Amino acid sequence: MSAESPPHSIFSTPAARVTMVMSALFGTTGVILVFLPRWLEVERHLTGTEIGIIISLAQFARLITGPLIAYQADRANDRAAPLKYIALAAVLAYAAFFFIAQGFAQLLAFGFVALSLSQAITPLIEAATLRATVRGRMSYGVARGIGSLAFIAANVLGGLVVARFDVSAIVVWVLCGLTLTTCTSWFGLHRDPSPLRTTTSRSGGANALLRNRQFLILIIACGLIQAAHGFYYSFSTIVWRGQGIPPDMVGYLWAFGVAVEVGFLWSLPFVERRSTPEGLILVGAGAAVLRWLAMGFAPLGWVLWPLQAMHAMSFAAAHVGAMRLLHRDAPEQSAAMAQTLYAVMSGGLLMGASTLISGKLYDLGGAVGYWAMAAIAAVGGMLALLLIPPKPRGPAATHQ
Repeated sequence: MSAESPPHSIFSTPAARVTMVMSALFGTTGVILVFLPRWLEVERHLTGTEIGIIISLAQFARLITGPLIAYQADRANDRAAPLKYIALAAVLAYAAFFFIAQGFAQLLAFGFVALSLSQAITPLIEAATLRATVRGRMSYGVARGIGSLAFIAANVLGGLVVARFDVSAIVVWVLCGLTLTTCTSWFGLHRDPSPLRTTTSRSGGANALLRNRQFLILIIACGLIQAAHGFYYSFSTIVWRGQGIPPDMVGYLWAFGVAVEVGFLWSLPFVERRSTPEGLILVGAGAAVLRWLAMGFAPLGWVLWPLQAMHAMSFAAAHVGAMRLLHRDAPEQSAAMAQTLYAVMSGGLLMGASTLISGKLYDLGGAVGYWAMAAIAAVGGMLALLLIPPKPRGPAATHQ
């Protein structure tokens, strides 16, 4: 074998490199998602409503920031470049948020920038993962599962660190995690050329997608199912701590839910042979309704574990179904735009509204806020029924 053609290890493939970046990112968001609301409550003495406003503002802003970033990513000569620059900017923005911002107004402004940047990375890394795993030796389920393992590690270790050093320790974790995300993207991701563009319109990709009825139903239905997690993401840690659950156990609960999700992701070949993407979305909606109805009763003890296990369905099943439909139906030259419009709806507009009302619901009644989430998931599930393809008409109907 010539020196110019060495055997390629799976660890040198594009899929492995993008999984490394995803793992660094999810290892950071696993702490931001779980413990940032608690940090704002303890270190900055904010109310539930104020916390909800800070977290939701960046989500609402994704209506504008998301498509703008996706437009540039789809048209960049190197589609990896926007991810690299955003990751670097996120490190600086979170440093300013943690060390400069004092008081609600400053926290709102700095938090908007920091959260907007970190949230913008996710759809870009999802699109890159789907591209890399299609032509690589690692499946999407395996790559996404490894990223989720990093999220689990952040949940567990973050809980242990907070229990040992108090919630201020997340500042170090987040800044180190985002620095690692930046380094792995800059030194790990190779050039990712953009495909030949088939449209000269500056907004053609977004316009074509938004004129597609099935695409709109998909992003709204799945957006509602994912937005139904808003109370859980923003206030479950605060609710559990108020019930006397220690921070390390909170981390274990979060980690358990994601661990079951990883098992689901790694069994995708088996699951997808027996289900359609539309079926996975409907399973996710039904699981979300049952999960949040039960969580609204503020349960304690063993029942929390099966409820956490339902994350594999309420989040992962619906997410995988959406990813499959997006990858199947969106043209490659609009891949980042399709991912971003989905993220804008699920993690932006609808998640922002869910998070905003969650803050008020928490102030009014604590865990009963989960019941509003069950209603949101139910609406998403009903819309998702419209995604099911019509049954082929029989010969008699064909000849009429």
